[in-house]
Amino acid sequence: MSSIIDEPAHDERPTGQYGLPPIGLWWPMLERPLQHELLENLDAPLRQYVVRRIFDLCELESPVPRGSVRLGVNERAYIAGWMHAVDWG
Repeated sequence: MSSIIDEPAHDERPTGQYGLPPIGLWWPMLERPLQHELLENLDAPLRQYVVRRIFDLCELESPVPRGSVRLGVNERAYIAGWMHAVDWG
């Protein structure tokens, strides 16, 4: 996991904080409208609904992170590679 919580200026995940599950698990299952929303601005904080949906897709009961959750460097790189490999039309 490399998601960022409450640290928009850094690309390192703070220790002791909860992050998103591995992107390889949830990105392929995430609904296309939500994928589009994330693709509009990969640096923007994720809406709480999107974070909750990610946890639901991964069937996680752990607490959803509070506050601002952003994609980390590795997650943005995964999405960039995915966009390159998939016909996004």
